[in-house]
Amino acid sequence: MTWDDFLTPAIQYVIPFMGLPLLGVIVGAWLSNSFFPFRLKRREWRGEKEMWARELFFETVSRIAFIAEHYLKGEYEDRFSMSGMGLQDADNEIMRLVKELHLSGHKIMLYLNKPNAKVFEQYLRDSQTEYDAAKESWGQWYDDDHIAVVQHTEETIAGQGRVATNALAKLKLSS
Repeated sequence: MTWDDFLTPAIQYVIPFMGLPLLGVIVGAWLSNSFFPFRLKRREWRGEKEMWARELFFETVSRIAFIAEHYLKGEYEDRFSMSGMGLQDADNEIMRLVKELHLSGHKIMLYLNKPNAKVFEQYLRDSQTEYDAAKESWGQWYDDDHIAVVQHTEETIAGQGRVATNALAKLKLSS
C-alpha cells in the first residue's frame, strides 16, 4: 500500500462526506451565534431609538401645548390653570423645553421617519421664528408700561402654543 492509495480514497470519499458537512456545521454555528443575533440586536436597537425619538418629540411638544393652553385659559377665561404655573414659570418652562428640542435635534432627526422628520424640522423653524419675532418686538413700549411686558410674554407663550399644536396635528405616531 502506497501513500497514493491512501490519499485517493480520503480525497474522494472522506472530505466530501465528512469534511464538507463539518465545515457546514461550523459555518452554520458561527452564523447562528454571531451574525444573525447581532443583526437582530441592531434592528432592535434601531427600533428602540426610533421610539425614543418619536416619544421625546411628542411628549415635549405636548407639554409645551399643554402649558400654553392652560396658562392662557387660566388668565383669560377665569378657569383654574391645570399647568399650575404663573407667567414667568410658564415662559421659562416653555423656553427650556424648546431649547431641549433644539439642542437634541440632531439626535432626534436621525431616528425619525421621513414624515415625522419633516414635521420636526418645521417645528424647529416655526419655534425659532416665534422667538425671533418676540425678540424683534421686545422693548417697543414705554419704560413704565408694565402691562405691555406681560402682554408680550403672554403673546410669546401663545405663539409657542400655536406652533406646538400645529406640530401635534401633523405628527404621525403609528409607524
